[in-house]
Amino acid sequence: MRARRSVLGSLLATLASFPLLAQGSFPPKHVFGPDTTSTGVFTGAGTPLGLACTPSVPPMECSGFLASDVDGTALDVTVRIPADPAPHPLVVNLHGYGGSKHSDSAWDEKLLSRGYAVLRYSARGFGKSWGQVNLADLNVELRDLRSMIAQAIEDPQMGPRLNPDAVAVLGASYGGGQSWLAALQPQFATPAGKTVRVRTIVPIVPWTDLVGALRPNGDLADSIDPPGSYKLSYLEGLFAGGSRRDRKRPYPNYPDYLVAWNAYMLGTEPNNLPPVGTEIVDGIAGYRSIWWQEQFFQTVKDNAKAGLPQLPVFELQGFTDDLFPLPEALRMYRALKRLDPAYPIAEYLGDIGHPRAANKPGEVDYALDRVFEWLDFHLKGAGRASYDVIAAVTRPASVSFDGADVLRVASVDDLATGSATEYLPGDAVLTFDPANLGGLFSDPFVFTGCEQLQPVCAAPPPDAVPGDVATYVIPAAKIASDARLAAGSFLVAGPPVVSFHASTSAYRVQLDVRLYDVTPTGQSTLVTRGTSTLDSGSPLVPLGDANVDILTYGNLMQVASEDSLRLEITNVDSPYITPSRVPSVTRLSKASLTVPVRPPLR
Repeated sequence: MRARRSVLGSLLATLASFPLLAQGSFPPKHVFGPDTTSTGVFTGAGTPLGLACTPSVPPMECSGFLASDVDGTALDVTVRIPADPAPHPLVVNLHGYGGSKHSDSAWDEKLLSRGYAVLRYSARGFGKSWGQVNLADLNVELRDLRSMIAQAIEDPQMGPRLNPDAVAVLGASYGGGQSWLAALQPQFATPAGKTVRVRTIVPIVPWTDLVGALRPNGDLADSIDPPGSYKLSYLEGLFAGGSRRDRKRPYPNYPDYLVAWNAYMLGTEPNNLPPVGTEIVDGIAGYRSIWWQEQFFQTVKDNAKAGLPQLPVFELQGFTDDLFPLPEALRMYRALKRLDPAYPIAEYLGDIGHPRAANKPGEVDYALDRVFEWLDFHLKGAGRASYDVIAAVTRPASVSFDGADVLRVASVDDLATGSATEYLPGDAVLTFDPANLGGLFSDPFVFTGCEQLQPVCAAPPPDAVPGDVATYVIPAAKIASDARLAAGSFLVAGPPVVSFHASTSAYRVQLDVRLYDVTPTGQSTLVTRGTSTLDSGSPLVPLGDANVDILTYGNLMQVASEDSLRLEITNVDSPYITPSRVPSVTRLSKASLTVPVRPPLR
């Protein structure tokens, strides 16, 4: 058992300005087993292949099916090319989970107007593409990506109009995870010997560690051990939403192994040791997450040592995205900066992404404009690039986005200008009974469309089981005073840290925290949440005593001086996270809350 879930505990006393981002370690060494995939079935044999073009009607558009060089699976493809003189930089736009090549196609018009050709295709198993979903696998979907780019470059109608030396890969959610993985092979040769160079990637609300995103245990570096708990509502909502029903594709778009993985996740307490549990970890971490790709970090290290250029990354992540939250960005950002302090990575952080995110049209447009400026510089050499962090204040959903709420800082360390640590008096006892059905979730909701930065879905409210929550209330004015801010409102600027001593005879405990902003009239707004898992590794070995630090997801949210922050510590955050099946009684003592802060922007 790890006595402390992170290195933050030993650093809180010494980092005065921004202790909450002290985690900057690398993934631990881990030997992964074989990949699990499904290829060579339902390939669409007999589908007419090739792209039909409309060269006389600008912009030129070519659509049809191309066979992936993985297994011949026919994928539904569209390439659009501006009418102005060629060759054009090529932007590959990858869609979200359950989507298709038509998802967010409105972005294409803006790209075309700036002189970019756009390649879209439906990932295998989605849209009108054949094949089965392999969940953004390195050996399947990422090979599909390179195959589609290569075939477009070599097409006699399109190829002369495309610049293979200026390619960008961007995508949202499912496409964002693949965008990160595209960094593993940014240069490759087409079958005819042409060299393709991916000059930049733009992951939009992506995962970087799919195990950590879907089964968080509270450790940014090592999501594998101990196994955390699954994000139940998102997992089942996405699983249901991605299941295709198409009379012209009358076969299951999910392979048997994904169905088995999902059943295992629903039916058991998370465990890495059974064969299915091992297969899930090997598959999701080893072959579907950039965080666990040792070769990528080695390349970055080698480039830094030799003074060679690094692959520029512009990542967009949501403060209020509870599926792929801020830690998905922080783990990669901090690791890359440790390997190369000058690494060309920039961040946009805001109220965007999956639920709870508001995805206000004004903010989405603002963020995309920053993407277009980034592409202009890295693909065309126009304008300038700022390798900084752009962060937007989270306002209520009823308040329109305002550019005056946007903060630019040199690094994630500069989001906060100070911090306050509040020591919370009294002990508390959490008694968790898995038989209490108030902590169970039985009606999954579908996220189709929500992963594409659309204001469509609302996240389910947390399920607070009576008697199972330790609550602490801290006046905002006290936090401001302790942080040595001027009297008045302030911004929670980054991820707060919750620390406490836990004592339990259980062998496994799920500990969840939620932080609310509460007005004098009692109206509460969720600021952020977090989770941590303690596990001895054996039902025969009790956990005993442990000092626990829980790094929350974080936010950039204004708190009025007359408000209070309410902290809840509990064993249940359902339907968001699957409740444990292990009963427990946990005594909490010596609790504290460290809040990163900065003065309001306006």
